[in-house]
Amino acid sequence: MIRLIIMDVDGVLTDGRIILDDNGVEYKFFDVKDGHIFHIIHNFGIKTAIVSGRYSEVTNIRAKQLGVEDVYQDVHNKMTAYGELKRKYNLNNDEIAYIGDDVIDIPPMIVSGFSACPSDAHQEVKKVSDYISPLPGGRGAVRDIVEYIMKQEGIWEEMMKKYLLIDGYGIV
Repeated sequence: MIRLIIMDVDGVLTDGRIILDDNGVEYKFFDVKDGHIFHIIHNFGIKTAIVSGRYSEVTNIRAKQLGVEDVYQDVHNKMTAYGELKRKYNLNNDEIAYIGDDVIDIPPMIVSGFSACPSDAHQEVKKVSDYISPLPGGRGAVRDIVEYIMKQEGIWEEMMKKYLLIDGYGIV
């Protein structure tokens, strides 16, 4: 059973573009559909974490909005953060899913119990992924991957019952 989903930011939660204005202010594009899935899985007790190779205050702001407690930035060896999260939550590799898009993500993808990537991930990342979303990074790939995990874990139907208010939840 997956209990923690770790993911990269740029190219996974965003489309990988980083926009800088004349004052050096950074902008990123996030998809609201990706964001909503965080609230759903947190209700099922699945933790989420962000591990990014670069630092961005925008990432901190978005993580807070999404309820992501564990945010690691400016991490060049993602296995270090992976190991810390594994110990913090006392998990086995098979209880961890990792979503990445570039070669820096390959080591934790290989050891995690489930690995996935957006459709526009690097070819080498696709080779080690258990699932490749048909959607690109920053355009619903995280939502698609998390829904796939929920279906594999058998909790998708329970979530749908809660959202559709059926089977004892009462349609008015």
